[in-house]
Amino acid sequence: MKKLILILATTFASLSSHAQKEHQLHEVTVVASRTTNNAEGYTTNLRGTDIAKGKPAGDVLAFLPNISRENGLFKINGLEASEVYVDGVKLSDLSELNNIPGEMIDKVQVKYLAGADQNAAISGGTIMISLRRPPEGGYYGSVMANADWYHSCGFGNESAGGMINYRYKNLSLYDNLYVGSAKSKENSEQWLNGPDLHTYLAETTKSKCFEFRNRLSMTQQFRSGAQLGGSYLIATSRPRPSSFSILENYMSAIERRINTVTQEGTLKFHLPLNRKGAAMELTADYLNRHSNEYTDYSADNDVVGATYSKDNLNLWKFKADFLYRRSRRLSWKFGACAQWISSTFTPSAIIESDRFRVSSTPTATTGFTPSVYASAQSMVWKLRFSVGINWQLNRIGYHDQQADIMSHNTQWAINPTVQVMMPFGAEMNHAVMLNYKRTLSDIPYTAISSVVNWDDPYNYTVGNPDLKAQSADMVMAGLSLFSNKINITALYAHSHDRIYWQTFQSAENPDVFYTKPVNISGQGVCGIGAEWIESPLKWWKFKLSGRIEITPEHTTIGEIHYGRTRMKEYFYFNNNFSISNGWGGMLNFNFEPTYRTLDRTYHAVYNVNGRIHKSFLCDNLQVAINFTPVGNRRKLDRCAGTNKVTYKYTTPVQYVGLSLTWNFAGGKRVDVDVVDGIQDYRETKDNR
Repeated sequence: MKKLILILATTFASLSSHAQKEHQLHEVTVVASRTTNNAEGYTTNLRGTDIAKGKPAGDVLAFLPNISRENGLFKINGLEASEVYVDGVKLSDLSELNNIPGEMIDKVQVKYLAGADQNAAISGGTIMISLRRPPEGGYYGSVMANADWYHSCGFGNESAGGMINYRYKNLSLYDNLYVGSAKSKENSEQWLNGPDLHTYLAETTKSKCFEFRNRLSMTQQFRSGAQLGGSYLIATSRPRPSSFSILENYMSAIERRINTVTQEGTLKFHLPLNRKGAAMELTADYLNRHSNEYTDYSADNDVVGATYSKDNLNLWKFKADFLYRRSRRLSWKFGACAQWISSTFTPSAIIESDRFRVSSTPTATTGFTPSVYASAQSMVWKLRFSVGINWQLNRIGYHDQQADIMSHNTQWAINPTVQVMMPFGAEMNHAVMLNYKRTLSDIPYTAISSVVNWDDPYNYTVGNPDLKAQSADMVMAGLSLFSNKINITALYAHSHDRIYWQTFQSAENPDVFYTKPVNISGQGVCGIGAEWIESPLKWWKFKLSGRIEITPEHTTIGEIHYGRTRMKEYFYFNNNFSISNGWGGMLNFNFEPTYRTLDRTYHAVYNVNGRIHKSFLCDNLQVAINFTPVGNRRKLDRCAGTNKVTYKYTTPVQYVGLSLTWNFAGGKRVDVDVVDGIQDYRETKDNR
């Protein structure tokens, strides 16, 4: 059995049992519902529900109120979720959710907006998954294997992994492991149109990638109630992407070999201060990401350029949190943290190329982000509220090591957060909520550089050393009716120094275009969403939802003024089927009509996907088939002055996947404590 336990996924336990008690203080139970609403969002109990059976955790979340899944990302009321936790462990890769069986989920807590205790860059809410404990077991976990077949490239995305939780006396051990390989082939077409430019390109992009990831956590519980824990994460990725383009019988190609290693070490100390629930928690975290990239540039099968570059990123973060319970209805939380960022980019050209622009400028970027916060949760009559304030400073340093030129940029902000919820109705099965938050984004250090990244032989992106971090003010309102069966939300956000990827035409090669991040003037956006969750039949449950975003444009980019009002729409129809004898499935449909934003047009896309599953051996063994029978890929237009670049993905979407999952448990029933990392590696990227 132990040889089979390849360890994947995610797990355990939030801040402390005292913090959990604090959260429970401010909940109001919705009668005849599995959901409890609070000032910050809601908690729903999924134990034994049909929507949790036979599918991975990622698919389960899409059936919950106010959550949608768009292009692999989770959104809460239209805002991208900032963090996803499983048993207190923050996921660094959302694909890990695909390896957590839905049956293992006990509860899901959803926070609509990030609290004052989180980084001011975090705007969207948090999803916190708690896994159920086995009836008995000193250890528990799962093992999973997966393989997919694609119409375009045959078999790909083979993976295996699992997770295990174990406790011996007061020592907790947690480990998860993932090993996988991925293969993809993408065909596309590209048109370059302008006064003197009429070009058609056929492109093929291929990629092979090997991935390995493992996190080990150990936590010691002392008789005083104090806990001392540590964790170590190591992950490696070795993608081998290549892009081939044919222009009038002229073939050009870019082939890469990338090796990336990420390591993270975390120490955490938790100390109860009194019997009323006061507690202190100290965390120290170090993350290093190192990558080497070899790139060959070819024209008509001859290598015309070759480069080698090194990226090295170091992040240190120290955090102190204090929880103070003033009374049965009032609790305080306050603390401080500081993060230091140091990154270097070292390029070298092995073979110089006139056709392909590359970066020869070694750079170093530093960032210092201290912050302090205070927040309170309480209730007055039926009104539940949470208020907080965060002060944060961003100091960016950029060093052009070739010219020995240094520059600095400092931003700071005071960021309040207010969240209010009140239930109403004879059975308290309705609720209204109102939230406000101000954000200051992280230092966009990955875009403050001289790095040149080629998407294909005719398109690349380049960094901008003068970039500023963006900030925003947002207000969110919501109405929940009939125990969360009908949910209506409204959102307004106004951004400052918004980062936008502007398109330019290369001066050296007129058929080559590139994008560069720039700060544009403030822009407001409002959105309205509605959803209906219903079970018309015992074996059928659906979620029908839609959202519209309205953006009045009033800005000038590249001497072109944009002053129209844009609309962006989303529609989803998720269906879950639960049939007897362990059979079940789901069938989902999503549609995104054509929308425009500034100089870009994103054409309509749609997708239909489903899953059929069968459980055996008291639900311990599960076999599932995933499939996508039909869909339309993305087509994108973007403009550079009077020139338009059109890019269309033409690869068929059809695929079939097979997955096997085994859940296990044994021994004496225990709780397992887990320590996880507290930092993220975020990249500022163009969305093509």
